Amino acid sequence: MRRLTQCHSEEMTTRVREIERKYEAGADFALPDLTAAGPVSACSGPRRTELDATYFDTADLRLAHAGVTLRRRTGGDDAGWHAKLPVGLDTRDEIRFPLGRARATVPADLAALVRAHTLGAPLAPVVRIATERDEWELKDAEGATIALLADDKVTAHPADGEPRRWRELEIEATDRDVLDAVGAVLGARPSKSTSKLARALGGRAAAVAAPELPKRPTAGDVALSYLRAQVDALRAHDAGVRLDAEDAVHQFRVACRRLRSALRSFRPLLDRERGEALRAELKWLGGEFSPARDTEVLEAELRAELDRVPAEDVLGGVSARLTAELGRAAADARAAALAAVDSDRYLALLTNLDALLAAPPWTDKASRPAARELGKPVVKAWHRLARSVAAVSAAESDRDTALHQARKDAKKLRYTVEAVRPVFGVKLAKWGKKVKKTQSALGTHQDAVVARAALRDLGVRAHLAGDNGFTYGLMRARQDVRALRAEQEFTRRWKRLRKAGGPRGLR
Repeated sequence: MRRLTQCHSEEMTTRVREIERKYEAGADFALPDLTAAGPVSACSGPRRTELDATYFDTADLRLAHAGVTLRRRTGGDDAGWHAKLPVGLDTRDEIRFPLGRARATVPADLAALVRAHTLGAPLAPVVRIATERDEWELKDAEGATIALLADDKVTAHPADGEPRRWRELEIEATDRDVLDAVGAVLGARPSKSTSKLARALGGRAAAVAAPELPKRPTAGDVALSYLRAQVDALRAHDAGVRLDAEDAVHQFRVACRRLRSALRSFRPLLDRERGEALRAELKWLGGEFSPARDTEVLEAELRAELDRVPAEDVLGGVSARLTAELGRAAADARAAALAAVDSDRYLALLTNLDALLAAPPWTDKASRPAARELGKPVVKAWHRLARSVAAVSAAESDRDTALHQARKDAKKLRYTVEAVRPVFGVKLAKWGKKVKKTQSALGTHQDAVVARAALRDLGVRAHLAGDNGFTYGLMRARQDVRALRAEQEFTRRWKRLRKAGGPRGLR
């Protein structure tokens, strides 16, 4: 909500989470008594506002097809440049930039925010929309505003078409329960269009939805569906990375890994040269994001560890040193990640992924029934993990490296299970959860290994600077215990996984 949702600001940029629904209304539609909606006790308004917005997109409407809108709007409390990014059902994030002086040139930072969709293609005005808005505030019994109802009379002027006029209602609320309650008494038909832009441009601006899997999918059907979902995830988290949103770096890197793992699992279905070239570029991209994610994890763990240390055992400027050293590392890592997503190499990767999805270079195996073909990569990944765990038992030195390899292979197995789960159903999904628990124990071990190495380095530098290194040594010892317990937990989880047998539900 413009006045209800929590806003996040960074300098002159504001991010607002909006939960809204649109309804169609004829010229003779009359608003009902909205206090009949359960949570609504009073209404205030209307407040009249004149809004004038110019929407920008590429010539082939790439933003609209992705469900993204980009506009410059005057009038109202939130005049400025806006990008609306889909989050989920009825929910979008609106990113706001100041108006500035330029009317027909999208600000560079805003253009970068949607570059994963435009792939650098020029942005130009596609429609101008004028709105005469009457707005009501809907309040609960305590007098708090829980929703806004806008009654909009809209005139749209497409750049290449005739003007269009319509009336629509828009409800923005604090949550979906309020949306449901108000919508139930409104008495209007839900709009078929998700945005004013989509309605102004008609069907050619509709967001493109991924097709559902057929009842009896081929191996290629399943592979394409999974690959498409991960490319969509990569694009969705691209904006979060640029906005420094919480967990965005992690999720972006996960999408890279899942794509790379899927291209390996589906290798028999695709032209090998094309698939391997994409895997190499995804490895590069994931590598550019590794320092940013590793620094996030390390800082979170060291901060949590320091909080667990009794106050009397915190000697010297430990917290300040963590802030200074990890802050520098985080800034450098973030700069590297942003440089990667701003590069031509990244745009080329996205372009090549799109080309793969548009015309997959299938082999003959892709046309085979999914249930017959896609159990094989799960079994192969399972055997690979078993060999890695055997190598851990045989390791006489550098056991940590062997455990880390087992962790990577467990993650590959988990991603393979996820990719083929629509084919094999509940049994394989339950077995996959056991794999995930095994991987999680290995992940905790690796985090402890990284943390204790960092603590040693921090302690040495503190000592050389004349500071007290006791606390770093204490924290390192605690990480030794954490690593040992994680390894013991892994051993227990692995025994349970082996006892459960190999992958379940493949037949």
